[in-house]
Amino acid sequence: YLLQNREVTSAVDMQNRLPLSKGRKSSISKAKKKGIEVRETDQFAEFMKIEAQILLDKYKTKPTHSTDEIYLLANLFPKNIRLFAAFHDGLMCAGAVIFEHERVAHAQYMATTPLGRECGALDLVINTLLNDIYQDISFFDFGISTEDSGRFLNEGLIAQKEMFRARAMVHDTYEIMFY
Repeated sequence: YLLQNREVTSAVDMQNRLPLSKGRKSSISKAKKKGIEVRETDQFAEFMKIEAQILLDKYKTKPTHSTDEIYLLANLFPKNIRLFAAFHDGLMCAGAVIFEHERVAHAQYMATTPLGRECGALDLVINTLLNDIYQDISFFDFGISTEDSGRFLNEGLIAQKEMFRARAMVHDTYEIMFY
């Protein structure tokens, strides 16, 4: 066996949750006071614009899926691929695309605009997902916090997930040589 890569993902064990950090609680309270509304929506194009801009600005990369691919997947699997977004005065300011399975909800994409960041909109989205939408599943997976096939740990990204009391797990990919 030859180790190809090692990715670090963060997940919340929903049956054994730890309390939120004070910073997350404060941010959620701020979003509620600002009148942020969280709801499920089918505005994938609007969300993917936000996601694409963040990935370009921060990492010089693009989302794994195009907007057309996300729409196609969401239409093929309407109970498994969902978008939850935060709105301020009718404008989307944060959101998360969730890939669902029986026992796991996986946050494939999470993004926020500068306005959403300022008022804690993404924190409110995540809190809504954990406490209202997915409280009965086994795990909420925030996804990987590594870059370059696991060679670099994005410490800021994993810290953000840990503030929601997610804990790290390792996913190894091996190459098996058959002779």
